Amino acid sequence: MEIGAEANSKKLFVCTKPYQYLIARLIKQGCRFDKCDLVILNHFYKAEEFSERVRSTGVWNRVLFIDDGMLDQMKLQLNPLKKYFFYHSWRRFIPAAFKDISDYSEAFVAHDFVALEYAVIRKFSSEGKKTTLYEEGSGNYINNSTHKKWYMRMLKKMAPWFGLPGGYFGSLRWIDSIWLQRPELITSNRNNPIYRKTRGLPVTFQHFMQSPEIEKECYEIYPELHDVDALVRGYEELSVVLTDQFVDDVEDRNAYFRTIIDKINAATGNDNNPIFFKQHPGEVQPIDIVDDQISILPQKLPIELLYLIIQKNKIRKINLVSFGSTAILNLYDLCRADECMSVFIIDSMSMQEDVKLIATRFVDLAEKHQIRFQTL
Repeated sequence: MEIGAEANSKKLFVCTKPYQYLIARLIKQGCRFDKCDLVILNHFYKAEEFSERVRSTGVWNRVLFIDDGMLDQMKLQLNPLKKYFFYHSWRRFIPAAFKDISDYSEAFVAHDFVALEYAVIRKFSSEGKKTTLYEEGSGNYINNSTHKKWYMRMLKKMAPWFGLPGGYFGSLRWIDSIWLQRPELITSNRNNPIYRKTRGLPVTFQHFMQSPEIEKECYEIYPELHDVDALVRGYEELSVVLTDQFVDDVEDRNAYFRTIIDKINAATGNDNNPIFFKQHPGEVQPIDIVDDQISILPQKLPIELLYLIIQKNKIRKINLVSFGSTAILNLYDLCRADECMSVFIIDSMSMQEDVKLIATRFVDLAEKHQIRFQTL
């Protein structure tokens, strides 16, 4: 890992959601990078407020909040030919702050398909500078193509040859390396198009999360953690439901969530323990449930920080319920030694076909990672 002279050269990090910030922060600390700027894109709930809190920690040289508007939503509406010209017009997407990147030696991005991150990748490569793609979630470990038609699957597989993002994050030739928590899930398969680029993070996520310095910093960025401490105090067991963006489109949301609550109570055999709902950062519709058993966790809170809550409040048992979230992998690893977690995967329940496909691939990944789970 780079801990020599390179640690003193300036790095640029780009992130689009709170979990990615934790990984970016891990890399900065683990590699002992001194001079680093951070860009936070407006891709999650209260991203601008989050950037202000991160700025106040003084950890980064500069923290920039950039609202890239509807750029990526527009891209999704394009056919393959128009998408080709969209990506290859990347110079139009470079923010003014990064027209001159002479101060930087390397960029760290979480995606190669987000328009602004793609532009950063191309800009750094055009000037002979490295770009590293770091873990953004479970999407790093699976083929994210959801195309059904054979010719579309073929186009997606060939996309990196034409300078377009492929099914695997980081398959672009301008990505020099890919840093993941679980590199062995990629490197064990020589047929995976990114296996040669993939390596591990400088320190484990658990080691990072157990640092008193990082715990203090997390409570500064997320003072809401104190409120969660108060909510769980006195309980030995609790359930946490991780929802997803597609539930924004569910028609009778209260009935939908009530069904989930009933499934949890039936599975745990207890309708007295608290149930917390944690919305995906990209969800728009609020969850409005009036029930003494139910509490809503702050939407902007990375669920991985629940580990701090578990440790601080000596929670004996946690039931984690999800449609297939990265947090299952992360929290399970953090709590594996204590054996305090039961994992439940919600089966279908109004998922769109492309969401079902990704969820199925996640279940395969969970089995490969030896995560014991039940289906609700």
